[in-house]
Amino acid sequence: MDFKNPLANELKECFSQQISDLELSEAIKCISSQPEGKYQYLSFSIQIPTVDALAVLEQSGDTSNFQYYWEKPSDKFAIAAAGSVERIQTTGKERFRESSDQGKELLSKVLHISNIDHHLAYVHLLGGFSFFDHNVGKEWRSFGAGSFNLPEWVLVRDSKFTALTVTKKIAFHDDPQDICNSFLATLDRLDSICDAGSYQVESKRSFESKVEVPGIDSEDYNQWVNSVESATELIKAAEFKKIVLARELRVKLHTPVSDTKILNHLRHQYPDCYSFLIRQDGKSSFIGSTPERLASFQEREVLTEGLAGSISRGKTASEDAVLEHELLHSKKDLSEHAFVLDAIEENLQRYSDIFEHPVSPGIKKLSNVQHLYTPVHARIKEGVSRTEVLSRLHPTPAVGGYPRNLAMPYINKLEHFDRGWYAAPVGWINANGEGEFVVAIRSGLIKNNEVRFFAGCGIVEDSNPQKEWDETNLKFIPMLTALKHARK
Repeated sequence: MDFKNPLANELKECFSQQISDLELSEAIKCISSQPEGKYQYLSFSIQIPTVDALAVLEQSGDTSNFQYYWEKPSDKFAIAAAGSVERIQTTGKERFRESSDQGKELLSKVLHISNIDHHLAYVHLLGGFSFFDHNVGKEWRSFGAGSFNLPEWVLVRDSKFTALTVTKKIAFHDDPQDICNSFLATLDRLDSICDAGSYQVESKRSFESKVEVPGIDSEDYNQWVNSVESATELIKAAEFKKIVLARELRVKLHTPVSDTKILNHLRHQYPDCYSFLIRQDGKSSFIGSTPERLASFQEREVLTEGLAGSISRGKTASEDAVLEHELLHSKKDLSEHAFVLDAIEENLQRYSDIFEHPVSPGIKKLSNVQHLYTPVHARIKEGVSRTEVLSRLHPTPAVGGYPRNLAMPYINKLEHFDRGWYAAPVGWINANGEGEFVVAIRSGLIKNNEVRFFAGCGIVEDSNPQKEWDETNLKFIPMLTALKHARK
């Protein structure tokens, strides 16, 4: 049996190498006749030529269903995925644990076949969590408080290696030829969107919306000053030591805007950041380019980081060096950074056999801002789940406050918008036990004819409302600039 497209022939080869050289339809017949309930999903992975993950997603076209994108260009790592075969949804205080339990149960029902031996040629679960335990705001309703999708297809590129995994739901006694045809239909579509030679490129036209940041004479500024002053008074009264307050900036759109075009600008401007897109349905997409990794997992090894305290970049080398020196000696920023490291240590050390980090922070430089930065390495104890680690780390003092349990209740009282998934953990995990999650800052929600961007900063006892306002404006720049460069 030979097929017209290359990916379909790869599928045939994949099955034939794994199942006694059976023809494709015979292989599927063999699988679908397994005891009822043993396997509910059939998945296969093949290696394909290197492609641009964002371009593949852009060419896939169907924005009415689940879509996912993840890329850190400096690591030469990217993921693109679309279609939802199954979706896990959780809410409440136990949402991390329940997501883990449901994820393990789901993966146990997937029969995965591959003709390649590579740690990324596996089934992936893609998604994340909201900032708070419950997420009921109308703008974020489709995202829920915890959501992970098993995609119909996922493409993972790691340097020069690219794996494509396709998954289908199967039922006991399904007709093997129908299953075969379903795989082939997906492969026909993927064959063209993975081939740059067949791409249709749209002509550019100007983006019409005018983007402005509110000034100090605005109502937004007055609300901000009141919030910061209230927070500093609470700190002086010993209610907590630090709280992170954020702002929402709404931009009305006169014409639709492409989320993939915004991301294309972000990934080129910020190659050391994690650019991401999560679309749950056709109504909204959550995008961003964050510098902050929450945790990456490989077996029992966990990498996380403290990222708190920031200052602008200089226009000259000398000015940049002066600003870096100022940040490294800023009592306010060093104090804010110390809260983050203390919290990470408190939340991870008792779960870890090894916990280590440099004594003093260094600097992470982005194109428009520089941050105090301390990498942290831990080796978690046997039996500790990855989602348990996530639940202990989120939210860090860099996006929540310190102590966490004392500061968190005040965020909703002092802010004037619904955080949704802003500053929450988003990422991926695969059936091989590997995964990575970031803190979804430098982000925005695109919905209908409006974009909502978010930016926050840490408030401590000596915080100045004007300076904190300026810092949030600085953090809005990446997303606003990317929006200006977007074309539809």
